[in-house]
Formats: sequence, structure tokens, C-alpha cells
Amino acid sequence: MKLGQAKKAAMEHLDTLYWKKKDLSEKLKETQSSGVNFDRVELSKELSAIESEYEQTKGVMEKLSLMDANIQNAEAARQQSEAIAEYAETMMKILELFRRIAKGDQVPPADEKKLMEYDPKMYMLAKNMALMNQNAEKEKHDSLWEDEGTEEERMEPAEVAANTEVGNPMAEATTSSDSVGQSDGTSSSAAST
Repeated sequence: MKLGQAKKAAMEHLDTLYWKKKDLSEKLKETQSSGVNFDRVELSKELSAIESEYEQTKGVMEKLSLMDANIQNAEAARQQSEAIAEYAETMMKILELFRRIAKGDQVPPADEKKLMEYDPKMYMLAKNMALMNQNAEKEKHDSLWEDEGTEEERMEPAEVAANTEVGNPMAEATTSSDSVGQSDGTSSSAAST
């Protein structure tokens, strides 16, 4: 089960339990005013079981929310580190391109244009340095940007978190609450009536 689905299921289960709890509390208040003890004891046991299941489900929901936040934060940090690494790689290419032009080497026109677009003053400085190095031996270089392919589409951190597989965390909450209900002498069918 994906995290988004698990959170939705837990929220729906919490909502159902809330309304059951509210209905039983109202019935318990009605029986207190009528003075019937048998129904009151049964309703109290049933209410106790539902409150226990509600608290367990609430705990699962809190864990799922924390997991969701952690996954989103990790994905955002990963994307930021990728962007920083990409920027650092571009800066290294710009500096290498500056060095090559300043040395008087021949570079592709597209690369020269990238340096000019990045910083026109830096480009002019490199060209002026190249004039001073006219007599030096020149090398011909391939483009530094040829290896760049198309960028892959990045997913939003919330989308990554929602699509993360988490198993079935609701199974744990419902299994333990069923055993609580049976130990109190009530069954899951009694809780639904």
C-alpha cells in the first residue's frame, strides 16, 4: 500500500471511529437518564473498545504523517543537493572554458557564447588574455556541454512521499483492536450494532 493510500485509509477509519464513539457516548448518556444498568455496562465496554481502537489508529496516523514529512524532507534535500551539484559542475565548466579561451585555445562557438551569456566581462577578459597569448601553442577543444542530455522530469516531494510503499499499517491497528474487543467480551459485530 502506498503512503498516500494508507493515510487516506487511516483518516477514513478515524472518522468512522469518531462517529461511532460519538453515537455510543450519546446512547450512554440516554441510558444514564433512564436508569437501565445492563445496557449501560455493555455500552461502556463497547465505547472503551472503540476508544482504544481510535487511539491506536490515531497513533498509526501520526506515524504515517511523520513518515510522510520525513520522506518529503529527504526528497527536497536530495533535489537541492542535485541542483547544487549541477550548479557546481556548470561553474567548473565556465572556469575551464575561461582558462581555455584565455590561453588562446580554440573552443566551439557555442561554448564561447555560453561564457559571454554567463558574464560578458569575464568573456572580454578571457579574449584580452588570449590576445596576450597569441604566440603560444593553441589547442582545439571539444565542447564542454556536449554530454548534457535532456533533463529528467523531477517529482515534487509530496508526490514522492505519497507514492512510497509502506505495506499495510492499518492491519496492525485493526488486528490489535479486534483482540481488545474480544477480550472485553464484545465482538466486532456487537460494535457495529
